Amino acid sequence: MSTASARFPETECKRSLAGKILPILKEFVVRWQRYRAARALAGLSDYMLQDMGISRGEISPLVAGPSTYRVNRSEDDAEA
Repeated sequence: MSTASARFPETECKRSLAGKILPILKEFVVRWQRYRAARALAGLSDYMLQDMGISRGEISPLVAGPSTYRVNRSEDDAEA
């Protein structure tokens, strides 16, 4: 006699567990990559950051992703 019930076959339980863990793991990897990128940028000198066209204050929003980093560069360039 099998331990899996007719309602929840063993393979279905495994898929649902993997379906729950995989998105969490992917989010962890994305957050880790963003953390590492922020640390790498923070370790650069102000001159190097300026050479890349970003300021120290822009590191966090820049690393957070395109939805949070919405700076219109043409307005900034017109003021300078």
